[in-house]
Amino acid sequence: MDYIKMQVSDLFPKDGHVQRLYCDNCNGYLDLAYTDFIKFVSEIYMEVIGLPILKCTSRTEEFLPDRSRFAIIELHRRAMENGSNTISTTRKKTIEIFDYCNVSFDYDSDDYYYLPGLERSFDKGFLTPVFFNSRVLYKYDSVPGYRLQFASTTYGSIVTEDDSMISLGINRNGHVVMWLGDIEKLPENEQHYLKSENIQSDHSIGSEFYDGQIECKFTDPTVEGQALAARTALIESANDRFGALISHLDSEVVEIALGLKAPLVDTEKERKAIADNLNRVFVEALSDSILKEVIQKLGVSVPNSTRNLKRLQLILTTLLNDDSAAAALMNPLFVLYDLRVAYSHLLSDEKKNEIIKSVTDRLELPENADIFSIHNEICTRLKSSLIDMKSAVERGS
Repeated sequence: MDYIKMQVSDLFPKDGHVQRLYCDNCNGYLDLAYTDFIKFVSEIYMEVIGLPILKCTSRTEEFLPDRSRFAIIELHRRAMENGSNTISTTRKKTIEIFDYCNVSFDYDSDDYYYLPGLERSFDKGFLTPVFFNSRVLYKYDSVPGYRLQFASTTYGSIVTEDDSMISLGINRNGHVVMWLGDIEKLPENEQHYLKSENIQSDHSIGSEFYDGQIECKFTDPTVEGQALAARTALIESANDRFGALISHLDSEVVEIALGLKAPLVDTEKERKAIADNLNRVFVEALSDSILKEVIQKLGVSVPNSTRNLKRLQLILTTLLNDDSAAAALMNPLFVLYDLRVAYSHLLSDEKKNEIIKSVTDRLELPENADIFSIHNEICTRLKSSLIDMKSAVERGS
């Protein structure tokens, strides 16, 4: 068998290079994984079973975390001192419990030690990632007294009844990630709730949550993320003023919101999925009953025939005292609703094309616009309208 040969000098970081959570070749995120390191290193045969490595999530490249790198260097040094030309060892996996939380959470201390940027010389274990099913978020978007806020589709926060706040991320597998040290700040009853959805680590923390919390790196959010953040801001303002959540995400729609992404291809199936997903998050999640309560608080009668979009428009008209301004703010939501009708209902080709033309006309796009342009324009306009709605709620009469 031909073994890979390398020099021990190859293990030392070049030019002070510090291994980060990004692939050196594609800049994609790296996950923690394990491998059998079997190589000749400066004429010494080295076999390390179960060595922690960092693996690119989009390519085949593998990188050594600093701890693994220096462990191999140290093993090589000892072999040289002992005059041995062979090292064979199986790494004993660390199982360390950090001094946080009275509730016992499932986490992997390897994540803290081997995922770049988490180990610190102070507050040992604070930045240990703890993983949860995405349904852990359902409570915080549907139960009064709790708020779920999104800065993007992979970075958000939970605000609890006593105004405790905890940041969270959504990894590439759709799992929720929180820091162990942050969880300790929550009331114990909240920790028990989180524990009920706690899962084993999948060793994947790459997200805008990681970028912002660890790298202080804030990339431009996606248009979907910006629209989602604007939705959160509007709901917060409406709750502050009227004491009611005008929109909420049920369990299935939370999953959709966390997975909002730009279209990959322009097909009929993709168009339907984009229209349906955006509509469910931004239109269908609006609560008919809560909007009716808000209208009544404003002293306006509510026609029984109206539904969520018309009720929201009535609120804006009342706050702004301007029918045309309210209609303009509502336009992107009605456009989105019509797009969903075009692709999700059994219509004749003539009727479907008529609706799509109406959509593109209102978006000021060519009639034959592709789904990439339609999606981008709708999300951009949604963000702008939702921001202006928030201002109307805060400043309106």
